[in-house]
Amino acid sequence: MLSKAHLVALYPRAPQAYLDAFAATADAVFARFQISATTNRLYFFLAQIAHESDALTLIEENLNYSAQAIVNAWPKRFPSEADAAPFARNPEKLANSVYANRMGNGPPESGDGYQFRGRGYIQITGRETYQAIGAIAGLDLEGSPDLAEDPAHALLVSCAFWQWKNLNAICDTGDFTAVTRRINGGTNGLADRVAWLDKVRRTFANPPTADDHPPPTDVIAIQQALRAQGMTEIGAADGLIGPRTISAITRFRQKAGLPPGLIDNQLRAALGLPAASA
Repeated sequence: MLSKAHLVALYPRAPQAYLDAFAATADAVFARFQISATTNRLYFFLAQIAHESDALTLIEENLNYSAQAIVNAWPKRFPSEADAAPFARNPEKLANSVYANRMGNGPPESGDGYQFRGRGYIQITGRETYQAIGAIAGLDLEGSPDLAEDPAHALLVSCAFWQWKNLNAICDTGDFTAVTRRINGGTNGLADRVAWLDKVRRTFANPPTADDHPPPTDVIAIQQALRAQGMTEIGAADGLIGPRTISAITRFRQKAGLPPGLIDNQLRAALGLPAASA
């Protein structure tokens, strides 16, 4: 079953308060919403929230956009940087504009757009969504929207969203892309979501050990060595074991004829790096 070690392996950058609350409530909350009833339900859930919350580190929607970023995100609403300039680096004004008069929100002056911006592990958004999910969870999310990002309630809220969207039934078909569409309205970020699903599966297939999470300086050396071997998907050597690093390790291990796994002394030896100290 899901343990604290699994959570640390999956989401190593998550704040401790979120990891502790997640671990403490997971068994009861997953059982209540029948998410732990099948492997697909559990794995799909863990992968989707990883993408939506950037591995439990982005619990509140970041709307601190530059003018160019606003144009890129909402080109029809803001056709030029001049149109976007009044909203640049002003998250409250931007949210009140782009989320106005939809999802149950009032006009910009109501403040609903910012009050009901994306929050929690799955970024629930809009007054109607907060109302509906609050009713399922037994929380007054409309009256106290901050509860959606509270460590004590974040998992419960995400699971209530899961039920609201009837996602267990889609998980049971095995169609991960269809789950993404139901959450996102499209397939935005699908490649990253699939990479997270791969990480979830590998984490459960290979029980986490201390060696899976070496010091950041060690990870950076491994990332640099992988990149030198042509694993360009690794991106910047940042010391974090995220989806791109998992993908690069997986591909290199296959190429080198190594057994499935993550970071171990076999990988280090194949990369020409010293073994981890005992």
